[in-house]
Amino acid sequence: MRTLPGAGPAGPRRYERGWSDRALRKRLERARRSDWDFTRGRIFGSLCTEPAPAGRAWIDPFRNANLGNPGLCPGSSLLQEELVEELLTLYHAPREGAGGWLVSGATEANVTALWTFRNLTGGREVVLPRSAHFSFVKALDLLGLEARWVRVDAAGRMDVRQARRAIGRRTAALVGLAGSTELGAVDPLEELSELALRTGVPLHVDAAIGGFFLPFLPEEERRRLPFDFSLPGVRSLASDPHKLGRAPIPSGVLLFRNLEETRAIEVPSPYLSDPRSRGLLGTRPSFAVASTFAALRSAGWEGLREQTRRLRGLVERLLEGGKRLGLEPVTDPRLNVVAFRHPDPRVLQAELLERGWDVSLVQEPRALRLVLMPHARRSTVEGLLRELARALARHPRGRGGEEGRINPEKPPDRGSARRSGRGSSGRRSAAG
Repeated sequence: MRTLPGAGPAGPRRYERGWSDRALRKRLERARRSDWDFTRGRIFGSLCTEPAPAGRAWIDPFRNANLGNPGLCPGSSLLQEELVEELLTLYHAPREGAGGWLVSGATEANVTALWTFRNLTGGREVVLPRSAHFSFVKALDLLGLEARWVRVDAAGRMDVRQARRAIGRRTAALVGLAGSTELGAVDPLEELSELALRTGVPLHVDAAIGGFFLPFLPEEERRRLPFDFSLPGVRSLASDPHKLGRAPIPSGVLLFRNLEETRAIEVPSPYLSDPRSRGLLGTRPSFAVASTFAALRSAGWEGLREQTRRLRGLVERLLEGGKRLGLEPVTDPRLNVVAFRHPDPRVLQAELLERGWDVSLVQEPRALRLVLMPHARRSTVEGLLRELARALARHPRGRGGEEGRINPEKPPDRGSARRSGRGSSGRRSAAG
């Protein structure tokens, strides 16, 4: 068993007697000190961030409320309904019939969406881009579905023509991304929506990254990057408040244009206050709902617009600084993810990590991946650029040739983004 330094040998006798408060505190404090801390602003490899203070404050009061048994927790259930209503409005869902519920994150949301559409359509194949998050690989395996992988273009966007050819009688769902994990690329979702309508195939949008960024862009830019239920072919959407919504982990949301479609995954739950259950999880703490509600309401959409404006400024500074160092970006960033080409980015990553800076990698093409999250500051971006300059001086990048280009036919490697890691309106929430 792996232990922290000084943790002592593991074994059953260590747990025979209860530990004192002092021993527990000492052990747990040591573990926490070994974890990275967002407050220093040096984490540029994660899509999570320091939660908003308003969200953190409501974790403990709701820790024992079980959202899986809504009859015992009507207050928590009402909070979920209000939150779902707010997000349905943000994502331009129809006023009647739309609904959803909170989940642990986009992995659960993506698995549940494909589960729903598999049962609804009877299809056994999913058409999705090679840039799709590794949670879809898990979903395919769990649900016994087959992938029809679709190439991406030089900007990391799904090829619609190949997607059209991949759709057939056995297709259960079509997947599009509002922000790919590695490059932050936004697929041509308007075209995918039209394709979904023509073929009758459900379109699921994974907006785990872009869900709390794209709605807060200036209006002209928003119109150029439609991604939500404003597109009539979109049947479901996943978004992660625990990313740019600054809600504490875990917090995701899964929304459907027509909540009735989720009856396809409904099972009896006769001993609970709600006799029918939908979704993967049963018992789950209500603090995720309460803290997400608090984080989003305390910021308001105005606050998230300002956050987006600030992050875009940091993206521009990082791009400018990288170019001065001779680094070429893989794409023109649409979101808060910047990737710089380098023939051996792992060497740069290792050196930055040793000096206390967390960054991540893209394997195809070979690139250093940097994520600008709310904990990033101008001072830490400048610090990162200085450290990057030192690392590049020791490891010149060279030209890289083909290494800096996306191979559209290469099979996806889902491990590459990290280190070798409603009410009166007719809308409803489902307790799961």
